[in-house]
Amino acid sequence: MELRRAFSHVLDVLASARDEAQARPALSMDEALQQRLANPEPLPEQPGALPSVLKEAERLIFSGYCNVSHPRYFGYISPRPLMAPLVGDLLASGLNQVPGAWRAGAGATVIEAETLVWLADFVGFPRHPGRLPHGIFVGGGTLANASALKLARDTLLGRQVQQQGLTGLGQRPTFYMSREGHFSVWRGLDLLGLGRESLRLVDVDATGRIDMRALRETLARDVAQGMRPTCVVGVAGSSATGAVDPLAELAAVAREHRMWFHVDGASGAVLARHPRCEHLFTGLDQADSLTIDPCKWLFLPFGIGALLVKDGRELFQSFSASGHYWEDRGEVDLFQMSPYGTRQWRSLGLWMTLKHLGRQGYLELLGRTLEAARHLARRVSRHEELELLHEPSLPICSFRLRAPTREVREALNAAVQRALITEGHSYISLLDWRGDTWLRVAINNYTTAPHHLDELIDAVLLHRRDYAP
Repeated sequence: MELRRAFSHVLDVLASARDEAQARPALSMDEALQQRLANPEPLPEQPGALPSVLKEAERLIFSGYCNVSHPRYFGYISPRPLMAPLVGDLLASGLNQVPGAWRAGAGATVIEAETLVWLADFVGFPRHPGRLPHGIFVGGGTLANASALKLARDTLLGRQVQQQGLTGLGQRPTFYMSREGHFSVWRGLDLLGLGRESLRLVDVDATGRIDMRALRETLARDVAQGMRPTCVVGVAGSSATGAVDPLAELAAVAREHRMWFHVDGASGAVLARHPRCEHLFTGLDQADSLTIDPCKWLFLPFGIGALLVKDGRELFQSFSASGHYWEDRGEVDLFQMSPYGTRQWRSLGLWMTLKHLGRQGYLELLGRTLEAARHLARRVSRHEELELLHEPSLPICSFRLRAPTREVREALNAAVQRALITEGHSYISLLDWRGDTWLRVAINNYTTAPHHLDELIDAVLLHRRDYAP
């Protein structure tokens, strides 16, 4: 009975946080939290009643609360979660099924494999027939990218590297990505022992897409110096501006230099077949591997990422391992295809959501975020006091207040951003674009409507008058 009451109370808290999102600030950070971080409370010695434990947890959470359900939360790509994945997560955790081994959850394994197929179909990523799934679920885009880099290393440098390590290769492997690519790539290279300096960060054009001429020049220099070009990473939705690299051109360069072609589509790939922006993703189907984060524009809770590959046997070769205690029955054991052994089953929530919404339901939600970004861009373009950075291609739009000098402009935009956060009206982030400060708006809430963007513009202009020189 106590457990039922606790679950009921949690559901009430979630419902209130979602239905009454604007009753709380878009972002709140009680200064007392810094003190508790530095001086944690002692470990409790005696049992505590579950209701009182819940009450304290709520107090702490909401004293430093990133209110992603607020329709004017525009910070980072942090979604207002849909309800179906929350139900799926509860069911999966409560039953404690593991899709890592067939005998630890055959039903969970089938659902996970099916979800990977659906995810590939949703973004237009091809699959070859086979018994093994054509991908893996991991904890997020960082581990998905690291797994892809391991595939590139193992496949291009030779499978012996898995046994012997990087010693004796003869050539230094090099990797290529635009300067707008995610830090998880060089972190992954560090993790794999390849070194952060093996990554060549290539300049971008005015819109944030990789400069293909600069890439070719960098490749030519490396080849002339005896390097081994191993992988090129295409960015399909940069975190800063939502830029999508020319993927078809990158695929051609990868073929020319016999490199692995990985696409980091953690943010943007789910929009690859949306009618409004599918032209941006031409060439996605030519990738050897693709990262997707359902916990961004598929509106799932954090803690789930995916790596898709065209042939699951590649994953098996890179990750297969066992122990003397494990009885190998020739079953489909997904722990043989990923960095994990036992792990939480997070794909049930996505499976349930895809069943619940279908392709068209998801495209409708994505369309709302796209339209909201374009509405904001139109509003900015019509106002003489505002300047638009780029026309948004994905649901990210950056702009700034104009000012007579650069110094005044930088101070003004930073002050307005702080004021919006302090009063709890909106949360927008600051973007440093080529040395200038812009107000960055990422729309990751399917309930955000055009009037919420109008309210943002009104608030920005109001604070301009407060901080005008």
